[in-house]
Amino acid sequence: MGTTFAGLVRALRRRRPTEEPTPGPDPFDTLTVQYRLTRVAAEIKVLERDGRRWARGFHLVAATAAYDGLLCDAARMSGVPIPDADPPVRRLILEPELRRIGWNW
Repeated sequence: MGTTFAGLVRALRRRRPTEEPTPGPDPFDTLTVQYRLTRVAAEIKVLERDGRRWARGFHLVAATAAYDGLLCDAARMSGVPIPDADPPVRRLILEPELRRIGWNW
């Protein structure tokens, strides 16, 4: 064979990165945010269709604010920069970016 054990160890050490990779977000935290995004998005859809619900506007505002907060949480977890914009514009920027990197809700 010609290759010694010490030679293999030296070769592996040269190939090993000097810095340890930084750990990503906790997968359970990620799943929790994805689940909450799913639930809040579904609630917004129900509120948009139901014109008879009492205080519908207030519920819609609260659900939309919760959704925007969850989008920002997801962006922070993923390392996506959060734009300094009004919530509707920020939503239009963050939703496709999060979906592009693999977030589903």
